[in-house]
Amino acid sequence: MKHLLLGLSFLVLLPITSIAQHWCGSDAERARLISLDPSLLDEEARFEEELRQIIINNATVRDEDLILTIPVVFHVLHLNGAENIPDSRLIEQIDRLNTDYVAANSDLNQVIAPFEDLIGDVKLQFALPTKDPYGNCHNGIDRIQTVQTLLGLSSSKANQWPRDRYLNVWVARDLENAGLLGYALTPASATGFNSIFDGIMIRTNTVGVADNYLGRTLTHEVGHYLSLAHPWGQTNEPGVACGDDGVEDTPITKGTFGCPSNPEDSKVCDPDIYENYQNHMDYSSCPRMFTLGQVERIRGLLDTETAQRNNLYTEANLVITGVAEGSQVSCAPVADFYAMVGSNPDLPIIPFSTTTCTGTNVKFVDNSSRATATEWAWTFQDGNPATSTVKNPMVQFTSPGFKSVTLTVTNAQGSSTKTNDYAVLVGSVDESYVGAYFEGFEGSSGIFPFIEANYDRNFSYWQRYTNGGFESNACARLNSGDRNPLDIINSTNDNDIDDLITPNLNLNGLSGAQLSFWYSYNTTTTDLTEVTERLEVYSSTDCGRSWQQRTSITGANLITSGTTEGPGPWTFRSISLPGSVITDNVRFRFRFVSSAFSGDLFIDNVNVGGPVGLDDLEGSQIFRVFPNPTNDVFNIQVLGMEDSATELIIQDLRGAVVHRNIFAPKGSMGIELSSRALGLAEGLYVLRISNASGSSAQKLIIGR
Repeated sequence: MKHLLLGLSFLVLLPITSIAQHWCGSDAERARLISLDPSLLDEEARFEEELRQIIINNATVRDEDLILTIPVVFHVLHLNGAENIPDSRLIEQIDRLNTDYVAANSDLNQVIAPFEDLIGDVKLQFALPTKDPYGNCHNGIDRIQTVQTLLGLSSSKANQWPRDRYLNVWVARDLENAGLLGYALTPASATGFNSIFDGIMIRTNTVGVADNYLGRTLTHEVGHYLSLAHPWGQTNEPGVACGDDGVEDTPITKGTFGCPSNPEDSKVCDPDIYENYQNHMDYSSCPRMFTLGQVERIRGLLDTETAQRNNLYTEANLVITGVAEGSQVSCAPVADFYAMVGSNPDLPIIPFSTTTCTGTNVKFVDNSSRATATEWAWTFQDGNPATSTVKNPMVQFTSPGFKSVTLTVTNAQGSSTKTNDYAVLVGSVDESYVGAYFEGFEGSSGIFPFIEANYDRNFSYWQRYTNGGFESNACARLNSGDRNPLDIINSTNDNDIDDLITPNLNLNGLSGAQLSFWYSYNTTTTDLTEVTERLEVYSSTDCGRSWQQRTSITGANLITSGTTEGPGPWTFRSISLPGSVITDNVRFRFRFVSSAFSGDLFIDNVNVGGPVGLDDLEGSQIFRVFPNPTNDVFNIQVLGMEDSATELIIQDLRGAVVHRNIFAPKGSMGIELSSRALGLAEGLYVLRISNASGSSAQKLIIGR
């Protein structure tokens, strides 16, 4: 029986419009886990019965007036951008939790009259530990560079600390559903294999902010972690139907968006009952309180062994984690830093490479770990300024090349120093490759002068491959088909991002320039719907500081060799460059975004200038066709076409000629045809080309 809150007078019911907002994903995550393992429903039933008995029998042996403390570790997932929020915001978020969970929040006096006597004090506090799982001094802020900050999935929860000793909170820039602000695993869902995902995922822009709505997102998600449901029940559909959360003193409700200007407007499910729209577990923009019944449920949960919540607050655990009085330790910071570049170095578009031009602003960020620094000493090779004592200085560089940067960080416990000789790559027109540029990766210096950016710092990265290229011995290879069985978080290498970046180029003086390259790609699946990976090509006219996408090859269009490993067959790709790119300080990048079924990607003969490699062809190889396969338009490049008449014959598999044409000599060496315009059905065809340079035949596949 729900506790009924009767209105002081009867007014006409004002309906609340249903709005499809889902800023909490806890119920959706619970449903997903149940779909994978229906036995979780049995675990929930067992847990609820245990909790019910504890509440009914008042079986707790703890002093209910005792304030309990839970250690919290923040795992900040970032790509060196603004999403790598400072220590101060995380500390502010702990302070917000602590006021809400002891009913000390300053806006508690705004709770409407029908609920004043039902305000509950959970008597729960949260603290950053001073020791990591190995007993080392640590401030409980774990910073992890990873592309998972763009996803915020359960599988993004890297480096979980023991869940029986710490409440794990992961902070990500984005969550999979763009509308979500956070989600948590409920105790019953965090059992068995799911224990490796136990904890809370929360969006960066909610952490340590003053806004009463966003800033209390973690208060809400910790409630789920401690067994509380949404007031309307265990669905993610607020505003749809009246529901019940199983707590006696929280009225039946549909859930609230915004905040009613008049409490009478909250009486939606029953015209005589006020709804608790100010509850921390609702969706309203004015959360203020927990109820006495919710407190009873949380304190009961902390007496159960489910998901090991009952060990978090014990004195023994508070000593182990360095939270208890007398067990706290302090340590010196461990120096770390990175450079932020882009049109706006304060808010760069992530992920980004640390490439820029001379005379442009580069922001250096203190990323030190284990403790918060109080003093900073920077030195910058060829920098302006050359030294700084600011925490996050802005610097310009006066000469090109990789720049060495050193940071020494200090606090009352000591200091630490780090030097990075490759902190930033600075470009200049004076050091650029001038005119047309070609790279076949046949040299012995790896992929140099190209550079690679491995944003996840994992085993998948661009490297020189020496077991064959396009009609050569070597090429560039991204080993995206490799898998790391020891990676329990992302063993499939899904959504990894890796860049291959050209050296700085000076294209002034070129006309009608093209970027062209040959590539080969294999996949690990035969189901084309699972092939979601993509190769994106970008250009930059400021040494790689900002980028413009030029093309994207996605899904099945990327595959050249099916599931066959190794380079080949190869496909040619040419991109016409606009006049804005025919300038100095130009770079190009090849960005690959993987899927769970990615194979290896090979790139060779990168050319900026005219058509690729035709001057080097022999008579037996006088033409190339691309794309192949094609769904309509295809291009043919022919050696000698500018000087002699060229005959093209297309035959079907029966040998019948389905198209014949003779092209007069012309300056362009390209032929563009449409299979639809020629009336060619899907299937395999043979192209035959002949002119004064010789004759040759190749297969053409047409598919829709």
